[in-house]
Amino acid sequence: MTLLKERPFFTFHKKIFGRIVFIYSSVAVVAFLTLAVLIYQYYTDSLLQKELAAQVLTVDTISGYLDQKMDMSQDVMLQVYRDKALQEDVLFFLNNDLPDYVRHRLESYFSGSTSNDRDMITFFENQLDRDADISNIALYSSSQSFLYVYQTSLTHFTALPDSQDGIREVINEMRSQKRASSRSPELDKLLGITGEGNYTFALEINDPATLRNVGALLITYKADSLRSVLRSKVGDHKGSQLVLFQDGTILYDSTGENTGRVYPQMGELLRNQGTNNNSLKTYTTIEKTDKSGLYVAALLQEKEMDQSNRGFKSRVISITAICIVVTVLFAYFTVYRYSARTHSIIRAMRHARKGDLSVRIPIRKNDELDEISNSFNLMCQELDSYIKQVYVSEIKQKHAELVAFQAQINPHFLYNALEAIRMKAIAEGAENVGDMTYLLGSLLRYTIKQETMVTLEEECENCRRFLELYRIRLKDRITYSIELEPATRSCSLLKLLLQPLVENVIVHGVRTGKKVTAITLASRIEDDGATIVICIEDNGKGIKPERLQELQQALSSMVRLSGSSIGLMNVHDRIRLLYGPDYGVSVDSVWNEGTVVKLRIPYQKGGNGLV
Repeated sequence: MTLLKERPFFTFHKKIFGRIVFIYSSVAVVAFLTLAVLIYQYYTDSLLQKELAAQVLTVDTISGYLDQKMDMSQDVMLQVYRDKALQEDVLFFLNNDLPDYVRHRLESYFSGSTSNDRDMITFFENQLDRDADISNIALYSSSQSFLYVYQTSLTHFTALPDSQDGIREVINEMRSQKRASSRSPELDKLLGITGEGNYTFALEINDPATLRNVGALLITYKADSLRSVLRSKVGDHKGSQLVLFQDGTILYDSTGENTGRVYPQMGELLRNQGTNNNSLKTYTTIEKTDKSGLYVAALLQEKEMDQSNRGFKSRVISITAICIVVTVLFAYFTVYRYSARTHSIIRAMRHARKGDLSVRIPIRKNDELDEISNSFNLMCQELDSYIKQVYVSEIKQKHAELVAFQAQINPHFLYNALEAIRMKAIAEGAENVGDMTYLLGSLLRYTIKQETMVTLEEECENCRRFLELYRIRLKDRITYSIELEPATRSCSLLKLLLQPLVENVIVHGVRTGKKVTAITLASRIEDDGATIVICIEDNGKGIKPERLQELQQALSSMVRLSGSSIGLMNVHDRIRLLYGPDYGVSVDSVWNEGTVVKLRIPYQKGGNGLV
């Protein structure tokens, strides 16, 4: 009795459980993917809103800082006006040349009319000490046309001749705007500014008595201080920040790449603030300061947001994939037991359809599937019992017929073997009689064995003894070889199925004269292991075409021939009787070249007794 085991896997194609798993998994996959997209969209939108809020805070912080510097610059100017001694010192300096101012300072010092701490130089020094963001303080005289620059490490006086009208025009334009504006390279050189990223506030200096303009106060600040302000008040955020003059010149770039250059999309930047437009692909927030007149912009590129979201995107994909896999596996193992049990029933039905009524379906649970399985097992048991009762007599009859067919072979075989020994003894005396007698004894012992079925290896060994006997008899006029595939050696077949065919080769195929006849016995597996083909091939006399046609017709039509082909037909009949019409013997031959006899039998593992 064959008890089927549940297989651990099942196929999805055209299977109801496969469709159930597929539909469930598809719904789960769609649900998880939708949830993942929503989570990712919510996260990216939240992060974007957070960054845009940080942009607004950054812009407000920078704007407030710049306006604060403008207020501080105006406060410096107010201090000059409030302190009369300082005011007079500055006005005298602007209305006279440098030697007169030096002489004036010496006279005031020796006369004791003014203190050292209330002069212009001391005041500028105090302002630089109070505000580390100040790069330098400069005084410009419109009447004397000179520029005096005061720095901690550098103080210089420069007269501005008529050839430098451009510098005077830049200064006059700056003081008339009363807000930060871009400078000229010539003015930067005079102010001692060597790098980019500085901005200057120019404030008019008027004589309080006459209200006439006498010059300008220029205070230059370091733009690098913006970084420390942003770091302390805003923190690190994505994107970049720009501070621009009204003409588009970049005063400050947080990336440090474009400071001092003209921003190419200034107009578009002003038009599309707060949007992600197609040309810039950037989220922008821009604001014009109230007092300094500078533009402060915060830029966040779309690709930078995508890069920052890449890690979260990977995590969402990984978690979604894990959830999908877990869900699919859960669905698989949920229906697995039912599918395996159903598949066991289907496999049992296929076995029964092929004639295997010993198959049984395991019963473990008391449910509908087990009720079907139990009914199937009872049906197979009753059907198998009925078939055994009806056909047992027919099987016994076939066995008797097979024994009768084998009985026809034995006398014929013994006669030929004894005749060979007799002829050898007459021709050469008793020199090889011992070997031939031993071989004959082995052949007789094999012939009288009671087993009906033997292995292919045993049958071929019997053929070898027979061929060796005739090799001695014919003085090496024959050679033989036996070539069996290892997998075929243990297959089962009828006893004395090959020996009659080998005997036919000796009797009808060996050439006369001294020419050697080669005999080959080989086996192979065909039809994916379902069939064994055994070939007996020789290069002897062959079969005449007329006789070959008669043999082939007799083998295909089961018409028995009389005469010398009794052994061939006997073997063919035994194979057809035991294994069915799909198996048997086929013959192919070429006259004077040789013959090939093929046997086709089903592959069955070796054993004794009738199968």
